Amino acid sequence: MGKNLFDLRFTIEGEDGFRSSQWRLWITSLGDVYLTTRGMGGIQKYSFHQSGICRSAFTKEHGTPSTMQDRAICKWKRAQTPQSGIGGASRVAWLAFPTDFLSRTTAPTKKTVQINAAPPGGSTYLELGYTLESEEFVGAAFRESQRRLHSYTLLPSGEAFFITSYHSDWENKDLNSPSGEGSVFPDLLFSANDPLDTGRPIRIFFGPTPKDGDALVLQELGGYPVADDRNAVV
Repeated sequence: MGKNLFDLRFTIEGEDGFRSSQWRLWITSLGDVYLTTRGMGGIQKYSFHQSGICRSAFTKEHGTPSTMQDRAICKWKRAQTPQSGIGGASRVAWLAFPTDFLSRTTAPTKKTVQINAAPPGGSTYLELGYTLESEEFVGAAFRESQRRLHSYTLLPSGEAFFITSYHSDWENKDLNSPSGEGSVFPDLLFSANDPLDTGRPIRIFFGPTPKDGDALVLQELGGYPVADDRNAVV
């Protein structure tokens, strides 16, 4: 198999040096798109295939869990790419990185692209999608909507895959995850407030399970462990 058509490692970084996780997006020579984080690399990744099938799945390295029939956690079909000439695109993923939930993490590798975070109280949004329009058309359209075009990659299918970002509002809401049966993130608090200056060392991303025609929607938050007497901490 030939070299990847595109490969990008990126973080969202604020002026104070607080960052998101390090993400990686790559496009194979066949035109299939993969997305994961450095922390989840080798365990789980998202994929958007030329066939139109999208997946959230465990990697080959991780293998198939004993409770599952295959590695796919969920599958869905992406929306069809609009025909050329009508100025359309098909969004397949929408990622939100609220600035007040970024973390004081170790510096990323030199090959990592830094995307500037929104002002405090806002969020950086990344949109990933397909189009049949030209790069010039797409670039002009995004400039008009105050979006930054980070990449435009032509695929063997004749489509192009793009990554764009913009800043907008975000309503800060705490995600409090106490211990107990059914808790996914026990004894953790994901909050814009960090009175003990923990640096929010724990990062999670989550979103609803997409249905056919939907885009993948994820938000990434930073948090920290809390004790049973959490009221004294927060």
